[in-house]
Amino acid sequence: MTIQLLREWPPGYGGVERVAHELAVAWQAMGREVRTYCLQGPGRPPVSDPLPVTYHRHPLRRLAFGQLLLPLPSRQLIRLLVTRDPLHVHLPCPSLLAVCVVARVLRPRRWIRLHWHAFLEPGTGPGGRLVAVYQWLALRWAAAEADQVVTTSPVLATALIAEGVKPQCLVVLPCCLGECQERQADAAWERRAARGPRQDGDPFRLLYVGRLDSYKRVEWLITAFPASGAEELHIVGDGPRRRELELMAACSSHGGHVIFHGRLNERQKQQLLETSDLLVLPADRSNEAFGIVQLEAMACGVPALAFGRERSGMAWVGNLAAVVGRPDAGPDELPQIVASLVHDPDLWAKASLAARQRFMLLFSRKVWKQGLEALLP
Repeated sequence: MTIQLLREWPPGYGGVERVAHELAVAWQAMGREVRTYCLQGPGRPPVSDPLPVTYHRHPLRRLAFGQLLLPLPSRQLIRLLVTRDPLHVHLPCPSLLAVCVVARVLRPRRWIRLHWHAFLEPGTGPGGRLVAVYQWLALRWAAAEADQVVTTSPVLATALIAEGVKPQCLVVLPCCLGECQERQADAAWERRAARGPRQDGDPFRLLYVGRLDSYKRVEWLITAFPASGAEELHIVGDGPRRRELELMAACSSHGGHVIFHGRLNERQKQQLLETSDLLVLPADRSNEAFGIVQLEAMACGVPALAFGRERSGMAWVGNLAAVVGRPDAGPDELPQIVASLVHDPDLWAKASLAARQRFMLLFSRKVWKQGLEALLP
């Protein structure tokens, strides 16, 4: 049996939860028993799962201090700590790092694998210093004690090696889509291909999908939209900055062409992806490290734009800036990059095909399953 440990309840909408979900589904299909424990339960009342779940999930008793969740003593926690079953822990989360340490002390020979999803960028003040201390401890523990470290991109792997993680203990396993999601994306790609290439003058639709929070920098996209030449901007998601962003859009010269959809279900999101021309994720922190929605877009043939950030694989996933000849482009060039695709249908067609081919080469479920074999025991 393999035990997974993560902060939030999978499958959820975040990248960590989706990765944990796909691992559990794949291991279960291989005949391995999987138990997934998390600090954050399904909520009250329990919300419906966005994806089908067939594996065991168990919320741990915990005490919340703001964003910090501390596990409380319980039979489940004790069983998790003392068993000899392999432990797969999804970071970042300080409490889960502490669980790793205790599990190692109690069972020195137990196989423990860390899944390093993202590097954090500490802010200022006491909170920022605590984040910096946590990350330093996590990196030291990953380098000295973890039997294996898995991460999502070569960019993060290089950064981990620079921090002392042994290359022979490191596995790069990019994220993937679920089987049903991939089939739907394949069908969308075929329908888009049957419609033929975009023509000069066709309305160009921009899309953002994600949490509406400060580090996502959706305001950059709203600001760039009027000068980009695109006709529509669709924003999917919710979060603490939604009202502020809606007011910002309403006050812009193209406010009537910015549509806020809120949170959509998987079917609605897929329909919107299929009718979009470019996905833009302008985050400015390394803790936004992959962006699984980029895979959903690329599988449909929708180019995905994200900007390079030290110790983040966001730009590596879509690689769009390199396709349009601007490999070192930053947020200031957002309007120009979008405009180049809007006004050059041939360049957009090249970017669309490159997105689909890159998905099939690096991120398809077939490729992901091959990479999964490197995760032992």
